[in-house]
Amino acid sequence: MYFFECGRCGEFEVSWEFLHNFSDVGGEIKKIGYLLSGLARELYETKSPHPRFLYKNIEETLKSYLIPDVSRIEEKIQKLLQRLREKTDYFGQEIELGDLETVVPLAYAKNSHELIALFRLMTEKKLAKVDVTTNEKDDGLRRVKITLSENGWDITNALQKTNKESDKGFVAIWFDDSMNESIGAIEGAITECGFKSVCIRDEHFSEKIMDKALGEIRQSRFVIVDLTGARSSVFFEAGFAHGLGIESIYVYKDGAEEQNPLEFYVKHYQCYKYKNSTDLKETLKNAIKARIKVKNQV
Repeated sequence: MYFFECGRCGEFEVSWEFLHNFSDVGGEIKKIGYLLSGLARELYETKSPHPRFLYKNIEETLKSYLIPDVSRIEEKIQKLLQRLREKTDYFGQEIELGDLETVVPLAYAKNSHELIALFRLMTEKKLAKVDVTTNEKDDGLRRVKITLSENGWDITNALQKTNKESDKGFVAIWFDDSMNESIGAIEGAITECGFKSVCIRDEHFSEKIMDKALGEIRQSRFVIVDLTGARSSVFFEAGFAHGLGIESIYVYKDGAEEQNPLEFYVKHYQCYKYKNSTDLKETLKNAIKARIKVKNQV
């Protein structure tokens, strides 16, 4: 594997086989490079684990929930608005994005020409004010500044509104017999805080089950992530929720960090360690009440 730090794409890893096929002029993999660039950039800017691009898993990578349907301009516009909103601290703020070429991945655009077309459409629909200027003293770079309009701001609010009104709490956990008490404690904490617990159990982590899980996460107000066991399915669900901006509460059983590689999560996120199911339930009830707006909470 080769590790890259790119001013346009962020951080990512690629295999030798991937590089060999990508450099093959006219190869199929080169045609979708702009999508991988957009994915790597989004994961980097949302502080998610960087992607590992392998030639054998490229089709599955392109199915990522983050990548918009490139055949639908509406989805690209929504994606760009969401990315811009992430960079905005208040309504009316002018966002300086830098050189036009480095902005292309934000919209999963194929090139700067498509990005300019998207900017024009956003202007026509009064979603944002876009200013692209060329400064000859700055090597002729085209600098981009954008201010979201009221319409653009409202669209990003609408995209986030569904989760804020949801009464569901999703449980992402390792479905092993040793975790049954933890599962019960998590479900109990969610229920006692006035939410509906959603827990999809299946030992095979099939694509069909995962589609159902991701669909439920989209509709959830928050996600409880138990990192015990360091299961790939749990990490995937956690990353999915994080990418959607859904509130996530991380927990792990005492000793789990010594048995499995949890350094990234423990160091970068607030993670609650628990000793037993009783401790877990009380910890989660306090965390949910503190971080989630609970119904009828005074």
